[in-house]
Amino acid sequence: MFDTILVAVDASDQRGGVLLHAAEITRRFSANLHLVSVYDIDQMWETKVPEPSPEIFETLATESKKPLAEAQRELSAMGIASQCHFLEGPVIEQIAILAQRLDADLVIMGHRHVTGLRRLLESSAAKGLIDKSPCSVMIVRDGKPV
Repeated sequence: MFDTILVAVDASDQRGGVLLHAAEITRRFSANLHLVSVYDIDQMWETKVPEPSPEIFETLATESKKPLAEAQRELSAMGIASQCHFLEGPVIEQIAILAQRLDADLVIMGHRHVTGLRRLLESSAAKGLIDKSPCSVMIVRDGKPV
């Protein structure tokens, strides 16, 4: 049923729950597990940093890779092998493109609950991915599937 699983990794609080679900499904189906972290340079412009230097972009890219390496180590400690992918560009689009390229059967990602004005101003990556993904999407919130 699930031969290839793609897990979207970031530094959110949900990462632990996402990895636990990914590990369980990977074991159950003897699947190939891929991890992806996406760095969206456009988000940098949204922070309104005046004339950002190349060093800032380099630092942000390096920092964006850390959760990916940490996730791979955590999965390895659980006995799960994984392949890492670090991409640049719009998050939802890059995850969907990689899922298609890998012929993924399932994408797993976390969801952070936001309320009030933040909900109006920020788009939901989880909702966007459900619309664009070429395969099934599992959303994990607080360690529990939604």
